[in-house]
Amino acid sequence: MHPNKLKSFGHKINREGEHYESSTLFQENGYPARRPWFPHTGNVYQEIIPSAQTGYPYKIKALMTHKGTPVLSSPAGHKMIEALVDPNVIPLYIASDIVIGETSMYADYIFPDTAIWERYGTPHTTPASPIKHSKTRQPTVEPLVEKVKVFGEEMHTNMEAFMLAVAEKLKLPGYGKNGFGPGMDFTRQEDFYLKMVANLAAGDKPGEALSDATAKEMKIFRKSRRHLSKAVLDEQRFQKSVIDMKGTNWWKKVVHVLNKGGRMEDFDAYRNSGDKLPHKFGKMFNIYVEEVALTKHPYTGKRFSGLGLYLPTLGYDDKPVDQGKYPLKLITYKEIIGGQSRTLPNDYYLSAIGPENHIIINAVTAAEYGVKDGDLAKLVSPGNTDGVWDLKNGETKPVAGKVKVVQGLRPGVVSVSWSYGHWAYGSNDVLIDGQAIPGDERRKKGLCPNAVMHVDPVLKNVALEDLIGGSASYYDSKVNLVKL
Repeated sequence: MHPNKLKSFGHKINREGEHYESSTLFQENGYPARRPWFPHTGNVYQEIIPSAQTGYPYKIKALMTHKGTPVLSSPAGHKMIEALVDPNVIPLYIASDIVIGETSMYADYIFPDTAIWERYGTPHTTPASPIKHSKTRQPTVEPLVEKVKVFGEEMHTNMEAFMLAVAEKLKLPGYGKNGFGPGMDFTRQEDFYLKMVANLAAGDKPGEALSDATAKEMKIFRKSRRHLSKAVLDEQRFQKSVIDMKGTNWWKKVVHVLNKGGRMEDFDAYRNSGDKLPHKFGKMFNIYVEEVALTKHPYTGKRFSGLGLYLPTLGYDDKPVDQGKYPLKLITYKEIIGGQSRTLPNDYYLSAIGPENHIIINAVTAAEYGVKDGDLAKLVSPGNTDGVWDLKNGETKPVAGKVKVVQGLRPGVVSVSWSYGHWAYGSNDVLIDGQAIPGDERRKKGLCPNAVMHVDPVLKNVALEDLIGGSASYYDSKVNLVKL
């Protein structure tokens, strides 16, 4: 909206959405590229820190993380620790986090963030839903972090407050008074988020705007939020942030959306669609994808196939990966009680159901290895023969846990769920401003298998990757089981 807004330029460090052949690096070096390029996808999460470590396509001066912990969540995430502890690779690391996590523990500065119950957002919706809807996130409790003043406004510290403070300090265009245009200030995060909610209320086309919240709905809105301070909810201030350039006040329509937690299409669209889905897939579905077939492999220079092929596990050099004499196939998954950070390990009532995860194997495999239910064992792999997380601070954590023997798993396969086995995230003792905060042993229970997942044999600091879809491999690693 701002005429002088900043725009990004150049290649992203993980080279997503970019063709290698369009870069000056290709003109200078040809094939093979030092690291893969991913023209057909985005969110290549696992490549950011390893690319910074390699300095390709450039070195970085600062890293900032938010709502993520790549060390813990990425396959072969233990290799990222080597980059995070090296100031020649990452001179400055700033984290915005609700905890001192397995990645943010290496940060130079940690700025407290607000948790999901304390902040605004517009989370993505599942593509499996047959009807159109958009979700909104909003504070339901007063945030438990400190308050700060930015642009003269009192607010709780979080990622958005930090970014606004940087904008204020650097006098960046598009922020502060008239940041969105004449009479439209951008001094609070709500100035941004409430406009997004107003967009939802307006709909995709003219005539799709929602009705105003009724007097009863306005009463419900105010009463249900009466416990929030003005630093979180200032209705008079918020109304100003959703007055558009024509002078239209969208506040009551915004309340209509916030009261419902989003905008949802009437379910009658589904109920009345007969034996068809209410919204057809409007694009061509291709078995042969020409765009992919016209793309060349950044290492070999050979064209990709435009067809889906069954291939062996390949490294970046497009050659089959040799994982040596490691006979067991490792797979992983998320338990429903440990799906994301708002479940295990911090919700302790769930620990009564599953206090720890296990190394799950078939009874046939258990007999071959001489282990039984409850035995302690460790996983080792070609790239991690010791089977440990090396934290690079003098501490190691074994990839070890209790064995669980089942019939419902194929022999020769090892399955370990994710979300357990923390070494930070409140599990360890920390010293903050001279005050010792003891860790909670419950958060250490179980194991995280990512440190024994296979590292690409060419790149050597990242997991095996799909060069077309950009995903990291969680299911192509071979391991062995060592009884302890």
